[in-house]
Amino acid sequence: MDKRYQVFVSSTFRDLEEERKHIIQTLMEMDCIPAGMELFPAADEEQWDFIKKVINDCDYYLLLIGGRYGSLSPEGIGYTEMEYDYAVSKGMKVIALVHGDPNNLPRIKCESDLALQEKLEAFREKVCTGRLVKFWTNLDQISGIVSLSLTKTIKTYPAIGWVRADLIPSENTTQEILLLRDRVKELEATIQSLKMKPEGIERLAQGEDTVNLSIYYRANKNGEDPLTRKKSYSIKVEITWNKIFQFLSPTMIVENSEENLLKLLGECIEKFCIESIRNCIKTNGLKNLTKGIAYGEDLRLVIVQFRALKLIELSTRKHSSSDTGIYWKLTHYGDQLMTELNAIERTVN
Repeated sequence: MDKRYQVFVSSTFRDLEEERKHIIQTLMEMDCIPAGMELFPAADEEQWDFIKKVINDCDYYLLLIGGRYGSLSPEGIGYTEMEYDYAVSKGMKVIALVHGDPNNLPRIKCESDLALQEKLEAFREKVCTGRLVKFWTNLDQISGIVSLSLTKTIKTYPAIGWVRADLIPSENTTQEILLLRDRVKELEATIQSLKMKPEGIERLAQGEDTVNLSIYYRANKNGEDPLTRKKSYSIKVEITWNKIFQFLSPTMIVENSEENLLKLLGECIEKFCIESIRNCIKTNGLKNLTKGIAYGEDLRLVIVQFRALKLIELSTRKHSSSDTGIYWKLTHYGDQLMTELNAIERTVN
């Protein structure tokens, strides 16, 4: 959103009138809004209250010091110094331009009163202590110093600024945005809670607990004629719930059918229980084995357990009317566990 920054220009007036014109022109070329004593004569307490209000509305404070201290308030303090002290008290970012050689200024631009000279010197010292200031000696330097200093200050300390009223969201729009932000936070919290381990499943078999499953092959026995019709042989194995879920879960990120899951369950058993399978094949003297197949009853057992553990749920995606398959997908918690079980851990040397 395009912003314009308001800058309060503070200085004595008559001796620095030309310098102020250059500063104001530079600020306007930078799309800033200048504010200062051109708007009002700093003459009484009522005007001072008005000055403070203007300073409050500004984003930055620019101070220009030449060779004069300026007019005094009833308290005996120069109005320029009062403006400076007030801006500092409000925590505003101050850009200070101090004349580097006030002794060589024309007499008309210098204080003739000794007391005012002392006040000016004390003011200069206060401004130059504890902050970076820019020194200038002639009119031609002013615009360049202001441009560089203000650009750097805006970049380092971006302020609130002003924007066109038609660029600001309406009250209704703002309310809608706030409501949507609240809704996003609610949904994020809901998603986060869904990824957490559900309550009440501690009593259920899970994780590294084991379950007995079976896989069957069609095969001949040693010594039988190879042309003899193969018989079915069932091999029972022990496997953990985590191994089963680790293998099956990536296929259910979107969804997967029970038909495919049955095939994958057989592959899972063969992958993680291959030693037990080999021992059984050797013990029973089996040969010419077909591809191992899991039992449908075992798949239903696995699905019921994963569903009870809140790891999977029925898919709600639309399918053709001719497709009578049953499809399952991961829950948010299931997706989280799937990631933990399948993510590759870093190798520590």
